[in-house]
Amino acid sequence: MNKKTIPLIVFIILVSAGTSVALNPLIPAGYYGSITLDGQPAPAGTTIIAKIGAEERGRISTVSSGSYGGPGGPDPKLGVLGYAGENGSIVTFYVNNVAAQQTTTWTSGEIKQVDITFVGVTTAGGGPGGGSGSGGGGGGGVVSGEPFDNIEFQETRTVDFRAGVPVTVSFTLPGHAVYELMITPNVSAGPTDVMIQQLKGTSKLVSSQIPGSVYKNVNIWIGSPGFAVPANIREGIIRFRINNSWLTDDIGDIGMMRWDGSNWNPLDTGQKNKDDNVTYYEAMTTSFSPFAISGMGGTVATPGATQPVATPGATVTVPPEQAPPINFALIIGVIVLIAIVAAALYLKRR
Repeated sequence: MNKKTIPLIVFIILVSAGTSVALNPLIPAGYYGSITLDGQPAPAGTTIIAKIGAEERGRISTVSSGSYGGPGGPDPKLGVLGYAGENGSIVTFYVNNVAAQQTTTWTSGEIKQVDITFVGVTTAGGGPGGGSGSGGGGGGGVVSGEPFDNIEFQETRTVDFRAGVPVTVSFTLPGHAVYELMITPNVSAGPTDVMIQQLKGTSKLVSSQIPGSVYKNVNIWIGSPGFAVPANIREGIIRFRINNSWLTDDIGDIGMMRWDGSNWNPLDTGQKNKDDNVTYYEAMTTSFSPFAISGMGGTVATPGATQPVATPGATVTVPPEQAPPINFALIIGVIVLIAIVAAALYLKRR
């Protein structure tokens, strides 16, 4: 091995390390502030879209005239997603495809006031202001870290969350496996975005394979990051359908699985109805994230069975053999450091 080979090996290791962490989503940033259109306060319902480069990373709709989000902890924020290596990237804000006069730099986890102004924004009616129809407020705008090339299609609805009042959210795009949600919130969050993404394959946000034979992979996002948890969601019913032609004997019983951040957990799933072409099911949950509809090859929990749900203050028992998640970025960093030190020592001895 000569002196030219060592730097080449180090370079390859560095490039590989950078590639492996580039797609890791980080904690979103959150923005709030004032918004004016042609010198006037933007009306309620104005949708603001945040982009890094040409890629949409978050959106929110104004609830009151002239402002979006708010500084308080419970206040909604314009959540903007970013990935490893994107700290310091420019965030551009848009209304009706017109960019704001101001931009900001993205920092993971930062909550920041950004007052934005727009010039030349018009609606379909020809006047300033107005929204684009699918934004959010209250619980906040939806942010998804799913890469666009893995999304078959997605649909967003805005609903009004009031504590204890069930809300039905229907999705109408052809081909949806999940066609309806019934959500009972614990909090009054006002207008809140609900997004469903039907995926081409397993979500890129999970780190293990789904058990069983998979029918469809879906992401369901509600509100701003961190909103769709048991503290805010009393009950969620996911209604989905499967073509009967897929339901062969070797598929086994049907269940919906939810990714909890480290494992796939089966939800309480039950068959509700059936016709000549489609069978209908319901699954129960109190959190929303990546899901999968799977033929389990075993017995699905019967309706009414209680699934364990992590609640604030509750003790969660973890099997002793289950190892904590591996921090691959840290491991890669250590490998790179060792390679650099080894190369330096080798060159010094030469």
